[in-house]
Amino acid sequence: MDTMKAVWMTRAGGPEVLQIQSVPRPSPAAGEVLVKVCASALNRADLLQRQGRYPAPPGFPQEIPGIEFAGEVAATGPMAQMWKPGQRVFGLIGGGAHAEYVVTHERLLAEVPEALTWADAAAIPEAFITAHDALWKQARLRPGETVLVHAVGSGVGLAAVQLARAIQAVPYGTSRTADKLDQARPCGLEAGVVVQNDSTESLDAMVATAAQWTSAKGINVVLDLVGGAYVKASQKLLAVRGRLMLVGSVAGGSYELDPAL
Repeated sequence: MDTMKAVWMTRAGGPEVLQIQSVPRPSPAAGEVLVKVCASALNRADLLQRQGRYPAPPGFPQEIPGIEFAGEVAATGPMAQMWKPGQRVFGLIGGGAHAEYVVTHERLLAEVPEALTWADAAAIPEAFITAHDALWKQARLRPGETVLVHAVGSGVGLAAVQLARAIQAVPYGTSRTADKLDQARPCGLEAGVVVQNDSTESLDAMVATAAQWTSAKGINVVLDLVGGAYVKASQKLLAVRGRLMLVGSVAGGSYELDPAL
């Protein structure tokens, strides 16, 4: 078949702008793999793209959202040698995953563990790859270090808590509401603090709480999924040679850095 069904954004707006349409099915080029999508997840990027605030990267469909998927290898392109038809794979892509088929480079896929369902596998790539890259790769988090995750109840936040525990680090977190801290505890959260707003008073209280957690030694790695005023506050609670990984900007893309810190 030369066509497939896909979620199509007819224009920018709310959920009502989404339709199921028949579109041309992609074909794998050299080094690429065609994957029959069995499950895909919904991310903030998809919502922003639908609203017209987050265009897909060049080379990816602008009208079909979806940045993570799990499915079976349907076909391989010329010179693709890593996968065979029928293998269970999942991956992260620039867009187009809310469809029956998707193409991607063979090196951008990973094998789905047998214990994972399609739904579980599809919900992993975006959150866990983001957290893994920030904590394990760029921040070089080590066993015994402390981590503070802003917006710990988010998808990336919950993934970060689990990855911190996996490397035997100690994860702490912040959230707007106490119930999200409660939800993060089964994932390994050591302790958390509610930050109700971005006021100086509320953020200073967060800094004071972090000092208590570490006996005033400071946090080794801060994973900031919020941005805005959180950035300057995070400087105050870092340990010597602490690392601040700024990933999100839901509280604002502009922020101040204190050169004295």
